[in-house]
Amino acid sequence: MDSKHRFGFRQVVFKEGSKADKLYLIKTGEVLCLKFSIDRLIPVFLAKAGDIIGESAMIQDREYTYSAITLAETELVEVPSKSFNEALSASPEWLVDLTNTMITRFQHTSNLVAENRMVHPSIIPDDQFTPTLEVEFKRLLS
Repeated sequence: MDSKHRFGFRQVVFKEGSKADKLYLIKTGEVLCLKFSIDRLIPVFLAKAGDIIGESAMIQDREYTYSAITLAETELVEVPSKSFNEALSASPEWLVDLTNTMITRFQHTSNLVAENRMVHPSIIPDDQFTPTLEVEFKRLLS
């Protein structure tokens, strides 16, 4: 059963490398998704109301490939892996294959962003993702 959860300002939704047992639909708020790259924490995308996070790990039955931290009061709908897998098994095979292809491409792009340590202002402006904030987020994720 899907359930709604409220997260406060700067709360961890999930951590990179942890078991992917849920995906999340964002009802309200914002979630910054980040990857570790050597000693840096790199924002790879900003998810807003209407977006989904954690789906790639669920589809590919892997660990989360990035961490997710709320930037505001956020309401999320949790979709457990069982519910997700039941819905996915009812989909045509070509749709599952297409989804896997899109996820692989996204993961490749986000890995390139992290490896090259590109913090792009379209994800989060430089003046918002400061070294101090990076340190705070590292602390939250440790």
